[in-house]
Amino acid sequence: MLFGRLLVLLAALAVATSVRAGETDSPLKIKLTAHEYPPFMSQSLPYGGLLTRIVREAFKAANVEVEIESLSSNNRVITGVMVGLYDGAYGWAHSPERDRKLHYSKSSIFTFRMVFFHRRDMEIPWENLADLGRYQIGTTLGNHYSDDFSLLQAQRKLKVQEAASDQNNMRKLLLGRIDLFPMEEEAGQMLLLQSLKPAEQAQIAFQARPIALIPTYLVLRRDLPNAAELLERFDQGYKQISDSGQLARIVGETRKALVAAAQQNHNKRKQQ
Repeated sequence: MLFGRLLVLLAALAVATSVRAGETDSPLKIKLTAHEYPPFMSQSLPYGGLLTRIVREAFKAANVEVEIESLSSNNRVITGVMVGLYDGAYGWAHSPERDRKLHYSKSSIFTFRMVFFHRRDMEIPWENLADLGRYQIGTTLGNHYSDDFSLLQAQRKLKVQEAASDQNNMRKLLLGRIDLFPMEEEAGQMLLLQSLKPAEQAQIAFQARPIALIPTYLVLRRDLPNAAELLERFDQGYKQISDSGQLARIVGETRKALVAAAQQNHNKRKQQ
């Protein structure tokens, strides 16, 4: 009698496990949005940029098909996700407003190193961000630089000028309309190469000291019906490619492709 009950219990557990495995293995789809932020995101870059490839590979490991729609500005991306126009995005940091309106992955995709860009002829030393109160600082609408920066800005202890794009801020910096412009180190260097002439690039430098190291994540709108499962799958897929060594290979391979593409574009510009 007891043996019979045990067989029934084992059979029931086998069915339940089979159903859960089937649900886990069943393919899902998600549509994400991204903006131009080389070398991390761009339609014109190999693999769509470093973060794009990481996100695709993590979801692929978890049997999720990813479609990515490119938008014209970072503010359109994050605002669109927060108000429910789009399912999600990637490469975004925590901030109080976003935390109220978005779901985040547990896994950080990549850590951004935020630094100040400045004119090469103007050295601006500082110990604390509050030391920069007399300088004009450019920021880009929709971006988050650090909690300390946001607090000082809210307290009006920093002189901040907002612009619609990173390109606008880099141009304002070149023209002397602002003194400092915070941006991710690699992305800022890429922007200089793509948007300024060599003589103009030579006038801009960036500080070695970071403002902050900002972990970035996959974010999904709060009312997305299967948001919890998608985030769980992403975290599982990210852990899988990280633990297996695939993530390190992806990063190395993608960086090599990005360098080759940048060199090719540089040679083309020299020939023009």
